[in-house]
Amino acid sequence: MAMVRVSLIGEAVAAYTLPGVLVALGASRVLKRLDPRFIILVDAIFRAVPLALIAGLALTDTLSPILYVSLLGCSSLFGLLGIAGDLAATTELLPSELHVAANSLNSVASFSASIGGPAVAGVLIATVGPGLVFAIDAATYVLLAGAVLARRRYQPPTPVVKSSSAGIRDGLRALWNFPALGAITLLCVIFYGLYGPVEVALPLYVSSVLHASASVLGGYWTVFALGATLGALGATSIHRFGLWRMTIAAVAAWGVCLIPFGFTTSVVIGFIAMSVGGLVYGPFIPLKKTIIQRSARRELLTQVAAASGVFTVSASPVGAALGGPLVAALGARATLAFSGLATVTTALVAVAVLLVYRRRTRKLSGDQ
Repeated sequence: MAMVRVSLIGEAVAAYTLPGVLVALGASRVLKRLDPRFIILVDAIFRAVPLALIAGLALTDTLSPILYVSLLGCSSLFGLLGIAGDLAATTELLPSELHVAANSLNSVASFSASIGGPAVAGVLIATVGPGLVFAIDAATYVLLAGAVLARRRYQPPTPVVKSSSAGIRDGLRALWNFPALGAITLLCVIFYGLYGPVEVALPLYVSSVLHASASVLGGYWTVFALGATLGALGATSIHRFGLWRMTIAAVAAWGVCLIPFGFTTSVVIGFIAMSVGGLVYGPFIPLKKTIIQRSARRELLTQVAAASGVFTVSASPVGAALGGPLVAALGARATLAFSGLATVTTALVAVAVLLVYRRRTRKLSGDQ
């Protein structure tokens, strides 16, 4: 029963993300032909309907694991399409010196929305069950769809540039040809992949090791979101010390914050670790977005962002899917500690690679 429970968590996390990657691969050529608000509307509808079905089935005690995972997969079909537009829009609307600030503001909005949500969800799950939580989640996407429909006029799409018509293949080629783009994508893939098992292990850690309720798990993610919101605000200040330095430092610091879970059962220490973890993780997303924006050619930015997103968005759910067997084999505490140690190791390797690359670059510049 425990093995089935762990595997189901991993499958659910994967189903909520991976189908969107497949759709993004198939739709990459038409991204520029579609109005961004239309894409948002389609995504909102595809999120709301399956989540509402999950809520109804859960409330009537007729939800099976297969239906649950399948409906989650349907809800994620168009989830990745907005990533490329987010990066490209910031670059087109603002000068490069404001990219970090704009990316930071986007991250703050995302993290701040998660501050109260997990805590409220934990209380609701513990008191009335998960069905109502899914119903509320579906309702938020209905509101989003309504907000889009309220804007009745759609602007004509930007004409497609012929040199970019190859779609995501140009983006994949850029990831290979430009070291900074390939490196930040690879770092994100490893970082998110090692984070994936945390999404499986932490709920099991709370329920099986701490023997605590879902409200404690919700509290962990709430303090994480609080810290991440403050950390994202700080990205505008720390990027002056170097985009790559601070990005790698954020990876290492998050790994350090996971290690205590492997050696203590203190709820207080767990709350401290998650709050500090959020604080150090907060700058990561705006910094890595800025690296992509400054490293890619403007006419290829949409394709590069989509190509990078195919790998990075897939990493966490794949890690979560692998996290199920890992938790079953090692236990929740050891999995959290392993994820932390492996993340710190990844950051150290990234530092070494960065130093070698910069030394070689300086040497080549000197030879010329």
